[in-house]
Amino acid sequence: WGRAYFAKSCASGTYNNSDYEAWQLLGKKLTYTTELSQAGCGCNAAMYLVSMRQNSEVSGCMDYYCDANSVCGVNCHEIDIQEANKYAWHSAL
Repeated sequence: WGRAYFAKSCASGTYNNSDYEAWQLLGKKLTYTTELSQAGCGCNAAMYLVSMRQNSEVSGCMDYYCDANSVCGVNCHEIDIQEANKYAWHSAL
């Protein structure tokens, strides 16, 4: 359970939206490997891109998390690269 963020720096309990990475992916390729054999029914091993660096509003998660569903109260664009378990795999723009 939980999230992992890509950031330039990290200080426990102190968050600044400029610390989060903002990848320039246009014309580039993103590759990764994931191991799903232990992710069974009801588990969602997800990888998605959101614009936390561009979000200046602190979310209900007490950081700058945002997504298309406003999970922590802040809405932003989201690219779902992977929502999967060992039985299914899905991606969405």
